[in-house]
Amino acid sequence: MNRISLLKSGFWTTYGAIATRLLALVSNLLLARLLSPSAFGVIAVAYIFWGFVNLFTQDSAGSYIVFKGLEDKRYLNTSYTISLGIGLVLAIALVAISPLAAKFFGVPNLVGILAVFAFNLLLSCANSVYRGVLTRRMQYRELANSDLIASMVRVFSTAGCAFLGLSYWSFVVGDTAFWLTSCILLRHHAKQDFRLEIYPEARKEVMAYCLGSTGSSLGYYVNANCDNFVIGRMLGSTSLGFYNFAYQLTMALTTILGQAIGQIGMSAFAQLPDDKQQENALLRVVEQIAFLSAPLYALFFLIIDQRVISLVFGVKWVPACAVIPWLLIFAYFRLINNQMGCMLSAKGRPGVNARVNLYIAPLAVVGFLIGAWQGGIVGVSIAVAVVLGFLWTVYWWWVGCRELRWPLIQFLIPSFKAALIALIGILISLAISTSVSTSVSIILEPVLFIGIYLVCVRILAAKQFFDYLFLVKKLSHRVAQIRKSK
Repeated sequence: MNRISLLKSGFWTTYGAIATRLLALVSNLLLARLLSPSAFGVIAVAYIFWGFVNLFTQDSAGSYIVFKGLEDKRYLNTSYTISLGIGLVLAIALVAISPLAAKFFGVPNLVGILAVFAFNLLLSCANSVYRGVLTRRMQYRELANSDLIASMVRVFSTAGCAFLGLSYWSFVVGDTAFWLTSCILLRHHAKQDFRLEIYPEARKEVMAYCLGSTGSSLGYYVNANCDNFVIGRMLGSTSLGFYNFAYQLTMALTTILGQAIGQIGMSAFAQLPDDKQQENALLRVVEQIAFLSAPLYALFFLIIDQRVISLVFGVKWVPACAVIPWLLIFAYFRLINNQMGCMLSAKGRPGVNARVNLYIAPLAVVGFLIGAWQGGIVGVSIAVAVVLGFLWTVYWWWVGCRELRWPLIQFLIPSFKAALIALIGILISLAISTSVSTSVSIILEPVLFIGIYLVCVRILAAKQFFDYLFLVKKLSHRVAQIRKSK
């Protein structure tokens, strides 16, 4: 892939990710003003089950299509048929277990919510396949526009239902509208005729890849959702509402950047001609993401405090502020770690991700239980930062680099160095701002942090500093040329 093509792809994926996530934030802002924390908790419980069944379809058949290509119709149709078959079985299972789930969590309406989610699961299966086709073709503009339209439909549907007083059913209606719209649009753009057939020579390879991806997703599901499960069961739906609200806010940047980078990353990594180029490409991606995202997460911490939460979302959401710092740590490292996952998938080794997730899962569960018992939702968020942030990062990159026979330390240094520099900037800016009034500190803290961060990067990571300085100068030069031409 040449640089121009990569830049175009990056623009469209970033545009789509930012637009859809901003719409989601607008929707959450409206719902946070209209709904109670307990209503957020109820839908968070439902999403635990949605996440479990959806992991069997999300990034499995679609990722296989990106990996295998579109030339052989046998593999293409087999992927499509297996994806829909798995979705149908899981949809039936979801409806069957819904009464038990409702009784376990004490949420009677969970039965109806999960029944609708079962229908959405079938749409998600088809959606994954069409998305894989468009990603393989690198039709990122079509993907971005489809996601934007579907997200707008979700926002209007969700907000409209909330204004009508439908409480957590607003989320259900919005999700269904999203999946219907997205599936229709992606199918239109893919223009790929699928047939319901399974070829014996393709079945084994498709199933092996999909099971590897599902195994990875299963471990990831436990790590990413067990905190919600523990809070919902031990602390109640209101506490889960606070935690889930903070989680959505802190993961916004990770979702935007992760979606944009992930769509390009796997396809771009897969098309590099040799192992050394793939290693160098991954290292450049990690360095750039670390030093660009670390200050963004730090600024989020400095700006989104109790005053902002109270002003924007209402006083009722202030208890959620206590868990934000710890979840930001997890969000940063998750964005970094996703890049190794993209590389392993591009090299046809999703099973590595599966093993690591499954090995970490028991430790994460124990950490969540102890955290909830000792410190409530704050204790759980600390466990998330320690286990799924620091420990996971070191172990994940160690396993991945050992599998690919690449040096480990070259990837860990930029990841932790950028985080350390951001932490230094936060501590110094907070220490200085304590001597001024509250109204002044709101503006002073971010400004101080940016200056301190740039100075520290210049001293401790000069290579990255001059790389970005060169890019800024180049961009300024091009802007000046455009102005002169006008």
